[in-house]
Amino acid sequence: FAGTNKGLYLSTNNGQTWTHTALNIAEVSSLAISGNNIFAGTNGYGVYLSTNNGITWTQMGFNSNVVFSLAINGNNIFAVTGNGIYLSTNNGTSWTQTSLNYASAISLAVSGNNIFAGTLFGGVYRSTDN
Repeated sequence: FAGTNKGLYLSTNNGQTWTHTALNIAEVSSLAISGNNIFAGTNGYGVYLSTNNGITWTQMGFNSNVVFSLAINGNNIFAVTGNGIYLSTNNGTSWTQTSLNYASAISLAVSGNNIFAGTLFGGVYRSTDN
């Protein structure tokens, strides 16, 4: 999968050819995959979920927001928006804002039980408890 400013593309032959998926309405800024679930964060259209390798997509929150980054840690999905970092424990059906509601957070990384959040102006934050 490759997110672009014209949607999401899929290659099934190691990048020799690319096919536009049904998620073609927005710039795709981030991707996170867990099992058969593919989550795509978009610029201004929120988070989308595909459970069938990108054939169909369902909007899963943050309908008119930018989603800068997504990360998955076990059954937890994290989304960085312009309003802070949110957590979903049910595949994106509902989202709860985390204690890091820092508006300039832009990136996430997971390493073991550690979740790191990078910000534009405030450095890097670490959580050890999701």
